[in-house]
Amino acid sequence: MKVLVLSPYRSSIVSSVERCGDEVLVADKKINPEYISKNNIEYIVSFGYRYIITPETLDPVRGLAINLHISYLPYNKGAHPNLWSNAEETPSGVTIHKVDEGLDTGNILFQKEVPINQSVETFSSSYKLLVSEIERLFDLNWCYLRTGECSGWRQQGQGTFHYAREADALMSCLPSGWDTNIADFKRRYLEMIAAD
Repeated sequence: MKVLVLSPYRSSIVSSVERCGDEVLVADKKINPEYISKNNIEYIVSFGYRYIITPETLDPVRGLAINLHISYLPYNKGAHPNLWSNAEETPSGVTIHKVDEGLDTGNILFQKEVPINQSVETFSSSYKLLVSEIERLFDLNWCYLRTGECSGWRQQGQGTFHYAREADALMSCLPSGWDTNIADFKRRYLEMIAAD
């Protein structure tokens, strides 16, 4: 099978795909239906890909497209899921889901809740933990996912969604950027909310 990995974080994902005997093509630029057809792509794996995959681009792979998202869907769809799970006290975790016409709205295929110790972790260290967990979940399940036999389950409940620009309002609560301790961020964030 020829698999397109759409990701700036390719090494572990590529290794998992190749271990099951699949051929891999990697891209992190915007793709279109012609790219899929020209390269005879049969399956798409998206992880940290910055562009929306259009329905027309998905048509040639007949629904064989998944996304690796570092949130516990339906919570924290969209941008900066690690930031928002800690800010809004929603579950933290990782999800492999089908790609559909929405943004992080497809059926959930595999999911794992990942507790974050806010007193110890920074946003940077917790992000690395979540990336490691999603890579492990993918590695354990790729040989099954590639068959297309898993239909998963619909996301339940409203969940949450955030645009990248929403994080701008919280930057004052991150004095050390992503290396800010999460508990310290929470204290500053609650003070900011109370002042509004």
